[in-house]
Amino acid sequence: MTPRWLGPLVLLACAPHEHPREPQRECAAGMVVVEGSLQGSPAIDRLCVDATEVTTAAYGACVHAGACTPTVVGDVAECNLTRADRGEHPINCVEFEQARAYCSWLGKRLPSDAEWAHIARPRLAGAAWVWGTAAIDATRACIHQSGTCPVGQHPAGASVDGVHDLVGGVAEWVVHGERLRLRGGSWRAAPGPPFSEESTDSMAAADSGVRCVVAPFSTVTAPDLEAWTPLTAGQAELPVLAAPSPPFVPPRPLANLQLLRGDPQRHDPARWWPVGDDWLTGYDGGQPDVLGLPDVLERASLPEGLREFTPVRQLGSDLLLMRGGWASSLRFVAVERSGFKIRWQIPFANYGSSFEQFVGPRTLVAEIYGQQGDAIVGFGLADGRELWRIAGGEQGPFVRASRVWTDGDRGYVRGDRGLLAFDLVTGQVLWDGVTLDDDCGVVAGDGVMVVEGPEPEGHRRLDAATGAELGRLEGSGGRCVWGVHPNEGGVVPAVLEDSRLFSFTVPDGRGITVLRVHDITSGRELWRRGGLEPHVLVADREAVYVRRARDLLIGLEAATGAPQIEISLAGEFALSLLAGGGPRGPLLLSFGEVGNDWLLGRGEQPSAAEAYTVRGRLVPDGLSRRSVAGVPVRVGGERTRTDAAGRFTVKGVARGAVAVALGNDRGPGEPGGSTVRFEPVTVVLAGRGPYDIGDVPLYAWYTE
Repeated sequence: MTPRWLGPLVLLACAPHEHPREPQRECAAGMVVVEGSLQGSPAIDRLCVDATEVTTAAYGACVHAGACTPTVVGDVAECNLTRADRGEHPINCVEFEQARAYCSWLGKRLPSDAEWAHIARPRLAGAAWVWGTAAIDATRACIHQSGTCPVGQHPAGASVDGVHDLVGGVAEWVVHGERLRLRGGSWRAAPGPPFSEESTDSMAAADSGVRCVVAPFSTVTAPDLEAWTPLTAGQAELPVLAAPSPPFVPPRPLANLQLLRGDPQRHDPARWWPVGDDWLTGYDGGQPDVLGLPDVLERASLPEGLREFTPVRQLGSDLLLMRGGWASSLRFVAVERSGFKIRWQIPFANYGSSFEQFVGPRTLVAEIYGQQGDAIVGFGLADGRELWRIAGGEQGPFVRASRVWTDGDRGYVRGDRGLLAFDLVTGQVLWDGVTLDDDCGVVAGDGVMVVEGPEPEGHRRLDAATGAELGRLEGSGGRCVWGVHPNEGGVVPAVLEDSRLFSFTVPDGRGITVLRVHDITSGRELWRRGGLEPHVLVADREAVYVRRARDLLIGLEAATGAPQIEISLAGEFALSLLAGGGPRGPLLLSFGEVGNDWLLGRGEQPSAAEAYTVRGRLVPDGLSRRSVAGVPVRVGGERTRTDAAGRFTVKGVARGAVAVALGNDRGPGEPGGSTVRFEPVTVVLAGRGPYDIGDVPLYAWYTE
């Protein structure tokens, strides 16, 4: 007689869509047992652990079953799930939730951080590595490769329990309390003992993967490794979130340029205003906004955790890219302007030190220092995910990258093996191998790149898209100077703007140079102007700004070189341009000597030069009374000497601000040097008539 319960049992056994199950044994196929440990806190229970990292074929079976989502990052070029030849390689490009979903589908789970550390314990007490004391190399782990290696390919690097690829391969997701971690390093670089630990967000990268664990005698799913097929996915369409601002057309003439505001130095920013693609900074101790700019961002309004960050770019209508830290502590975050909720973040502690970055229309690109070679990494602005990587090294297009930049259409790298160009969305190298000497500079824009070269070869004009040489331009002299600091006999780099190349020639013995302007298409020289200093060169479509006589800003018409404005800025200065700012733009930021930072813009009317008179008196500070007599004093471009009582009066004509300073730059021990000095005083020329600066302490010129 057949028991009444036998029929239903048979029906259940044949139920459709049931996952095949492994028989009840201590560890399922592909897993190994790892003994627990009562030492340490918390204690570790006996575990079954995947002997290898989860393969692409195994994860692909989960995708085929509809239980997992595809693991892709950006343009998917480095993601194994899209490669038919990577079935035996570890799955990569895995987000934390994808890793957890896969393990759960099998009836397994992710290891805790403590469990992973126990699994990766060394064979010998006190040894640095899983396998013992031997140094890590490519025979024991998949490290310093151009991609992943097949799982289990390095048996010499297995743990005492037979767990493979705990070092190198892909970094493995683990759970660490309320936080997440990636453990074990990856194929890109070897971790240092006792294996680098990375606090991270849950985002995927081309070297993030998964390994699962389960309690002994658990029933788990056996994935059908034949079921997977490579994912066919086109390039992800990345949104344009940082479109370059259109060319700014000033509504007021260059002759109306004037001082708008002076800012104190060495203060923390209190607010920022977006100006074109840049930000104008305001300080609590400075003057109020004189431009009436909208969308001010107040530091005090930021959550406490964001107050050490500074804005970089606006991304669309309600997303703000901010930056904090430096080098290995660098962090980028995208926050919503309404409520300051963090949408995504990129902590560079997970990558390495970064010293140069730029924002393209769709991507954030960073140069990352590595022990074996640098890398250029692209992140999507929409979600902060790593999209692509150009790896440097002995087999790469560079080992070290000294500079990365963009012209808005392409990215460029200056490395130790020359120049290369790459696509901003895919990271594809468009061309490389263009060589240049160490002191030679390079500039790109308007679809053209110019590589500096001395006479008689001249500057090379290249097609920025292909790297092909288009022709030559007359050089700057007998040597390269764009890559040499002006204080060491060089000049500031050239500027390429509106099909014009603005560049300085080799300075003469007095440090004076000539500005030459060439048409970039024909190579024809358009105009030149001499008598300039090599420290300042800023240009836009309408104007070019240079420096003369140390503290004089000269504004020239870009098309002809005709002088339009001359403003005194009370001391030596550097200059940057913000292409925007309403009717008073474009704005110029001048960074000078202490107390001499200026914001310049265009007024409704031209600023008139003022005939000024400046009076003052030097008083001895720890010196004899006679020391104040005959001291050379410079006020703007005028010079005089004090009388017997230390008094001086200087008359001149200028716009802007003048510095009252010692008229001798040489100190004790130099021929004709001075033994006394006083701190410079700035006088802003505001049409108020004579300016009396009062008593100025004179003290001894101390030398170390």
